[in-house]
Amino acid sequence: MPTKVLHTLIILGIVWVFVIGAGVYMTMVKQPEEMARVEKAEKVVRLKQAELASLMTEQAQSAENADQALRKWQSRYKVIPQTLESPEVIGYLNELTASGFEVFDVALSETASGGDYQYHSFSISGRGYFSELYRIVWELENNRFFYRIPDLTLVHMDLVAVDDDGLERMKIMVSFQMQIDAIFGGAEGMSAPEGGEMVAEDPSGLPVSRAESGLPRVPKDVLPSSRPAINPFFPLIMDNVPPNTYGYIDLETAKLVSVAGDKAIFQEGDQFRSVGVGDDVYLGQIMEVDPIEGRVRARLNKGGIIDEVEIFLQSGERSQRAQGAVQRAPSID
Repeated sequence: MPTKVLHTLIILGIVWVFVIGAGVYMTMVKQPEEMARVEKAEKVVRLKQAELASLMTEQAQSAENADQALRKWQSRYKVIPQTLESPEVIGYLNELTASGFEVFDVALSETASGGDYQYHSFSISGRGYFSELYRIVWELENNRFFYRIPDLTLVHMDLVAVDDDGLERMKIMVSFQMQIDAIFGGAEGMSAPEGGEMVAEDPSGLPVSRAESGLPRVPKDVLPSSRPAINPFFPLIMDNVPPNTYGYIDLETAKLVSVAGDKAIFQEGDQFRSVGVGDDVYLGQIMEVDPIEGRVRARLNKGGIIDEVEIFLQSGERSQRAQGAVQRAPSID
């Protein structure tokens, strides 16, 4: 083989080996390293994107929380005076408790600092109607003066008193002990502007909104009910039924003597009295007057146990069936 051709073949072989080696190096060494670098960079980018999305979510939530906090701050209405003497507080409490309480004893426990404010702490004990105590708590928590009640203990009491007219009335009362803190001397900006006064939109005359002070008005449904829905101290089942204060017909003892149209006539002793559907009787109401069958049906609340009583004209027969225990809704105190 000619020397020139041999040299050419050798050169081509060397080039081929170099190309193959370079390809193997790029494929087996360089490309995996580059792929790993790219994958790592991609992972970093994804993590940064996720972090950015999380930060944007947190920023939106923080902005919403800040907006709510700002709106609450701007709508504050509690007034914190810079100075407040304990006799002023006692005078205010005396005004609130002018009626409905047999005992309302107030004693100043301490005057202390809460950091950004000061307060007079009063220990109070007394006895009164639950509805009146509820009213006092409602007033202290919802009027513009800044009071708080950190502790309140109630004890049930039943009293029966005789009125001036000689009729017995059941009085459901509670004895109580509570602590009232009167806040004053707050840090700058804590108190709401004192220009606006509470106005009454409710027929009861209770303060339910704020007026010409630049403060947002308070809708009626924002404040809690100014009257308790039920008296939780009134027993569901009573040991004794309430007295017949208003002298209603007692269906347990009265005699049905006539049913004419929509009226039923009962005899109690020498007295004759007529009642119709919806009329009150002792412990309940007349539900039905049936002149065809000569029958009167009434629903009675016997100390929390509801009975339906049927009285028949001709036979004088009486029947009743229990309807179960329900919460009484008495008109008595």
